[in-house]
Amino acid sequence: MLLFLVIQTVWSLPTRYHTSNQINEKLESLTQQCNFIELQNASESPLIKEVSVNKGAGKKYKGYILFGEHPRELISPESGLHFLQNLCSESFAEKNQKILENFELRMIMNANPLSRERVESGEFCLRENEHGVDLNRNYDAHWKKIQDDVRQTTSGPNPFSEPETQAIRDSLKAFQPDLFLSVHSGTLGMYTPHAYSMDEAEVNDDQMVDILDTLQNKYCPSCDVGAAGKEVGYLSPGSCIDYAYDELKIRYSFAFEIYHGSIDLKEEVQARENPSFLQLNGQTKKAKKLMTDIHRSSCFLQTKTNGDMSNEQCFSYFNPTDKEYDWYVDNWSEAYKDMLLKMVAEEQQQ
Repeated sequence: MLLFLVIQTVWSLPTRYHTSNQINEKLESLTQQCNFIELQNASESPLIKEVSVNKGAGKKYKGYILFGEHPRELISPESGLHFLQNLCSESFAEKNQKILENFELRMIMNANPLSRERVESGEFCLRENEHGVDLNRNYDAHWKKIQDDVRQTTSGPNPFSEPETQAIRDSLKAFQPDLFLSVHSGTLGMYTPHAYSMDEAEVNDDQMVDILDTLQNKYCPSCDVGAAGKEVGYLSPGSCIDYAYDELKIRYSFAFEIYHGSIDLKEEVQARENPSFLQLNGQTKKAKKLMTDIHRSSCFLQTKTNGDMSNEQCFSYFNPTDKEYDWYVDNWSEAYKDMLLKMVAEEQQQ
């Protein structure tokens, strides 16, 4: 009698990435290292931690950054953690000092903690929350009822049906920021409202695009810049960016897509900094050729992965490898800083 064993490959979290518990431990540690960092609960169930920088310090501007709405996009919270760690450990660096002089910040590092735990265990294609709802379709902004289990973009039974989006809503309303950013991965893009339509933002659009043009040139040459629905080519009702802009009237509202597995962004940035580098590898031409397909696969909007991709493929699609990790978190941490400081410059010009 022969015994056949079926072995299923289980993918574990790569070494450089943090588990949810490790993220919370790092955040607790930072509150001990830097007295301008505080930590509170935005939600008790599920447990969602909210970071405050310069809480109640009377700074002129307020910025709010949201990470980890889609749990498979692990690089999103990693970039936020790196940003905060650098702000703490190098608080006297010029950019950091200017940010701390001008801003009170709120950050949610892990907006979808229960599903993220499943991702940490190897379910690297999971986008929705514990109820099978896409959080970025569940905000009360041009909301429509959608049931799409293939693309994992189910909107929920009604706006703010989910505890995660309720917590983010309450946090935003209480804070009333001047700038909102939601960070995703799955393509490369830096977007303004609107996502529910092809229309550009009615107020402050020139200033928002000016900020993103500056960031694109330095940090993401392949990133499309502009209104999300228009740039990607299809619509996303019930998104956080439209809620921030249309409902809460946050004049600077953005969504960033910071990684796609088919584009070597590091080589593109190096080519921009050193044109001779471009001649050695031809990477930018190759990247541009891929952009049409990538636009149809934006994770901020929708990506068909259920059944189409293995867990290994999903991880590589949405997240850099351990070898690439440091460059990506450094690059985007600096981009977040420049975004904040460029907003200050835009305001001072008005």
